[in-house]
Amino acid sequence: MSLEMEQRIAKLEKEMMDLRQELDVLKQQHSTGQSTAINARKTIIKQSSSLAEQKPNSTSKPNPRPIPEKKKQPQQSLEERIMWALPKIFMVILVMGVLWGLKLVSDYGYLSNEVKIILAYALSIFLAVLANVLEHRKKGSPAITISLYGGAFIVGILTTAASAILYEIIGLTLALIIAIIYIGYGIAICYLKKNEILTVFVAFTSLLLPYLLEYMDFSAVIILIYVLALFTMLQFVIYQHKQKLALYIATFFSMVAVSIIAFMNTDNRAIMAFGLMAVLAICYTSWCRLFNIESKWKHIHVGLQFSLGVFSLLLLNLMIRPIEYSEVLLFVLVILFATLAGYGYRQKWQEAFDSAITLAFITLCNTLLVMNIPEKVEDLLLPFIAFTGVIMSLRLRASLMKVISSVIFAITIIINFMIHEPVPFFSINHASLFMPVIYLLLIYLYAMRPKESLSVFEKLMKDLYVVDFLAVITTGYFLAYISKLDAVYFAGVSNSQHMMSIMLAVLFAASLLVPAKYKGRALTPVLGAFFLLFALSIGILPAEMQGIEWLHLLTRIIYIGVLVALLIDVLMKGRIYQIYQQQMEKYVDPTVSAGIVLTMLSIWGFVHQLAYNNLLDWKLSIALSTITLFVTASIALWLSTVRNLRTLRLTGFTILVIAFIKLIFFDLSALDLLIRAVLFIAIGGIGLLLSGRLLRKDKE
Repeated sequence: MSLEMEQRIAKLEKEMMDLRQELDVLKQQHSTGQSTAINARKTIIKQSSSLAEQKPNSTSKPNPRPIPEKKKQPQQSLEERIMWALPKIFMVILVMGVLWGLKLVSDYGYLSNEVKIILAYALSIFLAVLANVLEHRKKGSPAITISLYGGAFIVGILTTAASAILYEIIGLTLALIIAIIYIGYGIAICYLKKNEILTVFVAFTSLLLPYLLEYMDFSAVIILIYVLALFTMLQFVIYQHKQKLALYIATFFSMVAVSIIAFMNTDNRAIMAFGLMAVLAICYTSWCRLFNIESKWKHIHVGLQFSLGVFSLLLLNLMIRPIEYSEVLLFVLVILFATLAGYGYRQKWQEAFDSAITLAFITLCNTLLVMNIPEKVEDLLLPFIAFTGVIMSLRLRASLMKVISSVIFAITIIINFMIHEPVPFFSINHASLFMPVIYLLLIYLYAMRPKESLSVFEKLMKDLYVVDFLAVITTGYFLAYISKLDAVYFAGVSNSQHMMSIMLAVLFAASLLVPAKYKGRALTPVLGAFFLLFALSIGILPAEMQGIEWLHLLTRIIYIGVLVALLIDVLMKGRIYQIYQQQMEKYVDPTVSAGIVLTMLSIWGFVHQLAYNNLLDWKLSIALSTITLFVTASIALWLSTVRNLRTLRLTGFTILVIAFIKLIFFDLSALDLLIRAVLFIAIGGIGLLLSGRLLRKDKE
């Protein structure tokens, strides 16, 4: 050890001795400032001791203090949740059983109504006292005591309502006082016991009182004040114990209570409308205080917030229908949603801001609807409002909001499609029918956008092919729209949907060229099935056409062209083959065989259609149909030899046999000598050419 280090250690030891003496003196003093100095000097002593113990060449660093880990609260398992919920379920069952038992005893005449009501009140008091005793003696679990407290409240409220309304045993004023006492008791136990399910029960049961007040002929304003006061008092419990589920349920039933009272009192609709908006404003105030941007359930809460807003808008529309200048009330609701959006923007809650601004926009459009605007403009606004809700639900990725907005949008476009017709062509009526095509396409493209991770709901929707079937729905609506155009502008006597059939073939061919990540997994199979169905129904059998024969023939030609193009692509391993290479490698032989047969039948049907419409002599059509059989058999046999396709070869031989049977047993008797000679020359030439090709291939 160096001399300098020894001197330094000696100096530190001397300082330690001095500090220890000072500590002995300071221990006798108890002032706050002096205790702080002691802590500082203790730190110096520890640092000095560590320096004295270090070696001169040591370069070790002091170990950092370990950060204490936060204890994670253990989450309840499914079994524990079930065990916690069972007492509440059994309490409800017990209450219902006791009430039905009392009714049964009363029906047999053993007890009068008065005795029955007294026993019910006694049961309510007994349940509350029993819960208190078990809680103080710590003999029952919290789930049991909470169930008993809740059972006492439910029995008391139901008994009060029955005694006043059904049996008319006690006066209405006394019943009101007893009900208010029970409601106060319910709110008190909710606050003290901190149980969300109990809060839900109390909120739901307490909101039965407005109907008692309505029965007592109270003023609608007084009933509204009661609902607002009760809902406000519940907010203290909800906010204190962070009971978000209770907030949504209490808000829903409060809105329903206000609406029912409004429908029963037509003279106070405007006041009830303001009351409904007050309930919503109180709910959103609590929602903003409870919303946590870091929560993994934030999308669900935003969806519920949006759902309550849409529900309130629906109720408000029903409520203010007979009111003059109802657009003013809707504009107040717009201000409420805009205020919520402003608060979300200020707090940097992107999801909450998007939801609220969408509600404000939808309500503003609704305000325009109730104003004196042309009726046709409403037909454009309603689907657009529903479309906006769907887009916002996709942006927020809110599960419940997606379901609700999608159902509303589906109902809207179905009604819109049933009402409107594309007549005249340039009109709002036609635009209302066409615009959902654009809406559905935008919804599909937005739903297909790539995401970094999928939520549980989105994974479920992917497994159920929901987005994939959305492509089918979009295409189906477009084809239905083309079908309406057909019915108005093109369909003849037979009402054949030619334009829709042509568009189906075009869409099927286009879908084969598009990768699955853009079109989904269900569109091509569904379009393929309908394409085959229409190819068999339209392309084979001749149809009675009057006035638009050219359109029917054009449809047949397009279907034949699509079939031939698909066959060429598969045989030449073109773009479609490369897209579906994994599937095509196994099924090239049956696919080509089926395609050749279907093409042959379509050409055969086209020839007969020409004869049916007197565009071709019937004898010549018979000869052409026979030539078609031989040409098809020749092509099938040649391709089977070149590509080594066994199924196609069997198909070619089968068609060749059918062609010979038709030629010998049908054509000889039906054709005159000239056409018969030409037919046999053509068939003979085709046969010799085919035989030469096949024999040359076998030698090779």
